[in-house]
Amino acid sequence: MLNTDNTVFFVIDVQDRLVGMLKNSEEIAKNNSILTKTAKILGVPTIATEQYPQGLGSTILEVRENLDQSNIFEKVTFSALEVDGIKQKLSELGRKNIVLTGIETHICVYQTALALIENGYNVYVVKNAVSSRKTKDYRTALELMRDFGAKLTCVETVLFELLKSSKHPNFKEIQALIK
Repeated sequence: MLNTDNTVFFVIDVQDRLVGMLKNSEEIAKNNSILTKTAKILGVPTIATEQYPQGLGSTILEVRENLDQSNIFEKVTFSALEVDGIKQKLSELGRKNIVLTGIETHICVYQTALALIENGYNVYVVKNAVSSRKTKDYRTALELMRDFGAKLTCVETVLFELLKSSKHPNFKEIQALIK
């Protein structure tokens, strides 16, 4: 199970131009913002990538404002685990559960999920915080990731699994994010 001591959030390429290409851009921006705010509130580390930011822009503001800038990695590879420093960062954090979000589901999220699984991580793909331009690509990638061992989840499931109880000291603050 996810808890605040064994989990890392991993946000793949939630950037200005990529989000703008999506039919569900508002939902993806909102859900990634909720997740990164939750991570910040609960002290769960978050790693983020930006695919070719010179051309695709930076991580969207509502997500970037919740991140430690030193944990944002520029990339040109599709799998984030090919980026210098990311494997080392994950190793330093020493956590085995990865909550994975981002764009595009069938390319960078998919290849990152498989690489994480191959490296012994438990991958939780947040279905309503990942997206592709085409619905069939999105659905196919989710099926493939599940076939390879990723767990499919959603934003609220992640939030409440981390909180464990309405008695958690941050319950009301995090519940307010989804109202």
